[in-house]
Amino acid sequence: MKKQLITFSFALGLGLSVFGQQDQHFSMFTESPFYLNPATAGFAHGDMQLFTNYRLQWSTATDNPYRTISASTDWKMLDYGGGRMGAGLNFYNDAAGITKYQTNVISMPVNYAFRINRDHQIAIGLQPAFYQRTIKNTDITWQNQWNGVEFDKTINNDELLLSQNFTVSRFDISAGAYWEGYFTKNAKLKIGVSGQHLTKQRVNFANEDARLYRKLNIHGQGEFKNDLTGVTIMPAFVAFLQGPNKEIILGSNFRFLLKGASLATNYFDEITISFGSYFRMGDAIIINTIFDVAGFSIGASYDLNISKLNVATRGVGAMEFFLKYHIEFGMRNLRNNRVH
Repeated sequence: MKKQLITFSFALGLGLSVFGQQDQHFSMFTESPFYLNPATAGFAHGDMQLFTNYRLQWSTATDNPYRTISASTDWKMLDYGGGRMGAGLNFYNDAAGITKYQTNVISMPVNYAFRINRDHQIAIGLQPAFYQRTIKNTDITWQNQWNGVEFDKTINNDELLLSQNFTVSRFDISAGAYWEGYFTKNAKLKIGVSGQHLTKQRVNFANEDARLYRKLNIHGQGEFKNDLTGVTIMPAFVAFLQGPNKEIILGSNFRFLLKGASLATNYFDEITISFGSYFRMGDAIIINTIFDVAGFSIGASYDLNISKLNVATRGVGAMEFFLKYHIEFGMRNLRNNRVH
């Protein structure tokens, strides 16, 4: 156990120095693309989408696991056939470690989608955001507080700066482009690119000029349905570059049609279940399952850690859960009779 703790502490310390400016990430990125790219707002089925997500990471390696909670909504508006707007409201809270190092972000994506023809759309979007980081040091203990039996917080730790609680708030902005198109009735592709933290805002808690690295995201997904079997193959990938940090995830979900849609309600009467497997290069194998019924989607994923950190994590990287609901207001939906 001591060896595991030392290994994890070393890896965590290395991560703080090298990857300290890396954003949160989600394993089920295909279910919440608006966290990657503001240009995707309003592209979900129906007229409005509600989404919430919970992620717990490294629960076997520390008593203070990393936790991320998110909630969002996005919708279509001003749809006149040739083009439309999309907008949304996103929130996430990320808390890490014994210091309860928290990141709170409220963002408001807005985009405009041009309809190239009946089967293809392209969108550009912007996302202003309010960005806040907080460190709480009330639970930290220091070497000189060890009294031979336990850590005594009443002993002065002589850490004048790090004994304080810190909060910094900044403005942030992102931008992106997104394309979505059908090549046949049962073949659909979508791909996007975005830049985040374009203001490169300061993230320091003291007087040094530490700034958040700008981030480049590239993401894509396909949907290929077989009418005879009712199976849809959904390969997907996401890659980002943020300063010295990079990440690539690729894999596929396989969606099985349990009950077809009626002609009257189309998508919202379908019942499907899907299973997926993804690989986060150099880090983890991700498996997931998603169940869809009557506009509701619920899903869960599990990250099987395969990096050197598995000495401390015992293979448990993260668990993630989401709940999503699509709302149809009866507006014209040009995707009817297409792959869903």
